Amino acid sequence: MAIFKAIKNPSIQKGGAKSALDYVGKKSDLTLGINCSDDYDIAFQEFEENFKNSELALEVSKKFCEKEFKDHEVFLSVHNDSNNLHCHMIVNSVNFVNGKKHNQKKKDLTRYKELINEIGLEHRIQITKKIGKEIGDVTTDTKEKRKAIENHFNGKERSDIVNTYSVLTRVLETEKIKSIDDFKEKMDKEGIILDWQPQRKHITLEVKEEFASSLKRKFRLSNLNKTFNDPRLTKENLEFGFEYTKQIEQERNKEYRKE
Repeated sequence: MAIFKAIKNPSIQKGGAKSALDYVGKKSDLTLGINCSDDYDIAFQEFEENFKNSELALEVSKKFCEKEFKDHEVFLSVHNDSNNLHCHMIVNSVNFVNGKKHNQKKKDLTRYKELINEIGLEHRIQITKKIGKEIGDVTTDTKEKRKAIENHFNGKERSDIVNTYSVLTRVLETEKIKSIDDFKEKMDKEGIILDWQPQRKHITLEVKEEFASSLKRKFRLSNLNKTFNDPRLTKENLEFGFEYTKQIEQERNKEYRKE
């Protein structure tokens, strides 16, 4: 299964492209660059857990970019440092033929996934079964969890998993987080204990007892990712965001000192 995910990236900030390239380049298994410049959008394509063919992942990603980002400069980097093989795509948002800038819309993600499926079939890769699901859409494996979430949104009773997800996304979207410790501090101020230990596979978030609405108040990050269909919520993506924010700040400080 190949899954295309777009990641919000403030590429208009000075130093952004260099920081992104530094990160994906250093951790790459395979790379492919086409005249990369300093103005990029970022996305990545993830494959199912038992898919381990880096060369094929690069080929599929290359074909996708040739069709979807024609006349744009692209840098591809295959990573094999997590459970799922994936390929980062850094795309120059400016078309080098007509000078127009690529503006990605939500509806484009559905088309991207459909194209990934077509290319996957050509290479006998299992296609994505669900297409077009939006970030925040609820997916649960039990009726009890779905009912609890529905009751929360209907105002009948509070749900700790919904509150945890809401706080988590607000912190990630509004705070300039540069490290795990910084992240822990910000979440603690919001009443949530973040347990992130490098040697452990899972990251957990626990609502402090005084703020909890139920006995079930501890959740894995992977559970929130799955329940709310939010691809940002993986250890690698969060680390990427922290490193990106930190390098942006370093680039800014260098510019200030030059002035």
